[in-house]
Amino acid sequence: MSDTDHHKQHGHISLHRLDGFSDAVFAFAVTLLVVSLEVPKSAHELFHLMHGFLAFGVAFTLLMILWYQHGKFFKRFPITDLWMITLNMALLFVILLYVYPLKFLFTSLFDSLIWRNAGDNFNTVSEVRTLMTIYGAGIIAVNFVFYLMHKHAWRLRERFAMSLPQLTELRADTAGNLINMAVAGLSVLIVLVTNDQGAWSGCIYFLLGPAHWASGAWHGKQYRAIKNQEQTKQESQKVEQVSKPDLPVAATPASAPVTPHLPAQQASKPG
Repeated sequence: MSDTDHHKQHGHISLHRLDGFSDAVFAFAVTLLVVSLEVPKSAHELFHLMHGFLAFGVAFTLLMILWYQHGKFFKRFPITDLWMITLNMALLFVILLYVYPLKFLFTSLFDSLIWRNAGDNFNTVSEVRTLMTIYGAGIIAVNFVFYLMHKHAWRLRERFAMSLPQLTELRADTAGNLINMAVAGLSVLIVLVTNDQGAWSGCIYFLLGPAHWASGAWHGKQYRAIKNQEQTKQESQKVEQVSKPDLPVAATPASAPVTPHLPAQQASKPG
């Protein structure tokens, strides 16, 4: 589809401009994650710099997951109307705000678990609790925008002539956003109503794995059932077409005598 056709059918701007701008923002977010822009001048500085590589790898992976979900969404639903543009800008804005808390959280985590020098990162326990609240709020915000994007695509499902398997995939993606928001909301709730110092509010995110597995298994079962029904329907239609008897074509006599219709006056003329 050309940009002109896309502009007429799906939105205000061409899709490649929206994708290009979004990719640039994701690239800038990855740049913000870089441990240091300066080359180390000694072995001690190099070893200290390498302490942040694990945190950088985890944060980079999480950003790439968001980038993949973003690209997959617009590949399936090339929507660029005003509401979708607004949601996309909101998503990119939240991701940019999310970068520094993401980097600081995992840097502090690995400093505490591996390098044993997390004492300089926090002055009080309340700072840990605040960081966990900010991290949970960021996850909720990102997935809430994704949820609104999927709901908008659902409202436009007839425009894309979506099949039942595609609708099942859309519902599965929406359920994944709800799961992420629920677990992050539970983490924030633990921080707000208990005296947790980051242990339980952090470990609660391990629920994401089993929850997404259960959701994927359930939606996968629905997807396979729908695909099997469609295949069965197609096979039955093929069988009906093959077994349908050919109707005989009525033969027209080649040389049938034609009797002219004489007028009544000529027929009654005396001999």
